[in-house]
Amino acid sequence: MVQFKYPNYTDEEHETWGLLYKKQKELLPGRACSEFLEGLEKLDFSETKIPALKDIDSILNKTTGWNVVRVDGLVPEREFFEFLSQKKFPSTDFIRTRNDLNYTPAPDMFHDLFGHMSLITNSHFANFFHLMGQAGIKAQGNTLTELQRVYWFTVEFGLIRNHGSKRIYGSGILSSPGEVIYCLSDKVKVHEFDITKVTKQEYDIWHMQEELFVIESFEQLEKKFTEFGKTLGLLAH
Repeated sequence: MVQFKYPNYTDEEHETWGLLYKKQKELLPGRACSEFLEGLEKLDFSETKIPALKDIDSILNKTTGWNVVRVDGLVPEREFFEFLSQKKFPSTDFIRTRNDLNYTPAPDMFHDLFGHMSLITNSHFANFFHLMGQAGIKAQGNTLTELQRVYWFTVEFGLIRNHGSKRIYGSGILSSPGEVIYCLSDKVKVHEFDITKVTKQEYDIWHMQEELFVIESFEQLEKKFTEFGKTLGLLAH
């Protein structure tokens, strides 16, 4: 069994978690997809205390067979894809500063836990994420660039049709109060999900996203990515 040491967080760090959690919980009804909200209930985060990675690890393992791996920060790309291919999600255990409440370019544990973990409890998204890892460890050159763009416009900044309207499932949006409001405004151009178009769409991590793609369902995402991966020889036939 993996052992996780719970850091000695300060009161301010716990308060930062609480501020972020409360703000996102207020923003997300009617904006986040139902699958994300269902996952959030399964994870049962505390509103006042930073969660322990060991508790999240246990829940993910019981729901979809995934595990959490503690890391110090951003991991090299190949290593990241290797983790996903093994159904492991690398997570930090530090929280952002008060100055970065609305948006942080470098992922912290709020982004990792709140943004990513909920959807890993969904079987179709978890399968897609696993396939992403399998494809990522084989991708090189232009193919790797295309895969990075697919990751960006799905896992981090994806939209989905839910209950007759556009809803959010991308973790980069869900963990950022500023992005939640901005991405559903008329300032953003939303395209139907076409994986070929996604692979050609450039992005900038330092600014709010001005163009996004909307999927119909996680079943569609899993199916289209499987076809994409097999066509490029990244996934087994």
